[in-house]
Amino acid sequence: MNKIFKNRYGEIRCGWAIMSLILLLLISLFIAQVLLPEDSHSPGNQILDTIIYGVLTISGGLLLIKLFYNCSFKQIGIIKDNWLFEMIHGILIGTVASGLLFAISILINAIKVISYDIKYLFSLIMISEIFNIGIFAFVEEYLTRGCFMTALKTTRKKVIILFTSAILFSLLHIFNKGVTLLSTVNTFLAGILFSYMFIKSGKLWLPAGFHFAWNFLHGSILGFIVSGYKHKSVIVIQLGNNPLLLGGSYGPEGGILVTALLLLCLLYVKFAIKTTNQSIWTMENDLPLTRKGTKTN
Repeated sequence: MNKIFKNRYGEIRCGWAIMSLILLLLISLFIAQVLLPEDSHSPGNQILDTIIYGVLTISGGLLLIKLFYNCSFKQIGIIKDNWLFEMIHGILIGTVASGLLFAISILINAIKVISYDIKYLFSLIMISEIFNIGIFAFVEEYLTRGCFMTALKTTRKKVIILFTSAILFSLLHIFNKGVTLLSTVNTFLAGILFSYMFIKSGKLWLPAGFHFAWNFLHGSILGFIVSGYKHKSVIVIQLGNNPLLLGGSYGPEGGILVTALLLLCLLYVKFAIKTTNQSIWTMENDLPLTRKGTKTN
């Protein structure tokens, strides 16, 4: 019976940890929605909802990882060294990728700009969007990269650590509006990209920065649908009649233009981002992840 819950190294099997973390995510979303005041569409209440969700998920995730593997924040990739630089780097990569998508879409007549509202940039709703999108992006990276990939270390197989986290990331989006086979493949590729960023940098800040910039610029600035959800945006666009390019009702993440961009981003991470000699998250360190834990620097 013990073999069902623990592997030969005495570690809790990763499946139990991941299922517990997904359950935590669902419970946190439910509690945040239940506690949300009736006027749920006001920016202040949306921020409050996000704070509740973020606190429950982040603290609950650390508690579970601590309980199962005695890991600290540092051991799941939350490391303060150069955090701001890496966050900005991720934001810049996401900004360039988003800008390329918008420019190419204009050039090939895949979209048409209908109007724009500069004043919206300085509105209370925009502040709320920045905060909410930032927290949700970080929480997704915290769970799927920091927690899931740390739990997956127990397999001691690099391919499983990389690909399983990306598969789980894509499955978290499978019930979004307008989902298609191509959107699922692209979400999987995005998961590979984020996981690779995490592996190369050893920290969560680079993928979290990219994730935030991608979602924020697409939804709140450029007027694209983001993973099936439409946001109020500075620029209002009209899509062409070719959903293969820009994904139809799921948004660009369901189109082949994003497939190409994600592959370019993977090449950038491979050749432009160097690993460091700092004591950071890797797929080999801190093993075995036993209940007794391991010492960290």
